[in-house]
Amino acid sequence: MDFSLIRFAYGSSATLGRLSLYGRTFYKVERPWLGNRPFESCIPEGLYLCEPYSSAKYPNVWELKKVPDRSTILIHAANYASDVQGGIGIGMPLAPGAWWVTQSRKAMKELRGVLLPRFELSVTHYISE
Repeated sequence: MDFSLIRFAYGSSATLGRLSLYGRTFYKVERPWLGNRPFESCIPEGLYLCEPYSSAKYPNVWELKKVPDRSTILIHAANYASDVQGGIGIGMPLAPGAWWVTQSRKAMKELRGVLLPRFELSVTHYISE
């Protein structure tokens, strides 16, 4: 099954978006778009295969594969854009009027309960009609 992460806010310090699946909504925080620079920029929009990844620092998370000119791009718990190095930080509600998400550990726990080990993730931006 494929999932969509839709970006809806682009700022000088962060990019915000949402991931909705199975009746649940998760929010995400990324670094701002800075030309796909490693460790500094969010990733380009596109369709990415996500596979399980685990390390001492990031146990039981997902890695986006074949991100152009990048490696080890992870989906993990993070509240602020400064908590990610080009990956995707998952949280629950957005902090009102702010450029970060909250309850990231709780969000990752819930996400682990609903996502498949392998899935495709479409990263796009919101288009109003």
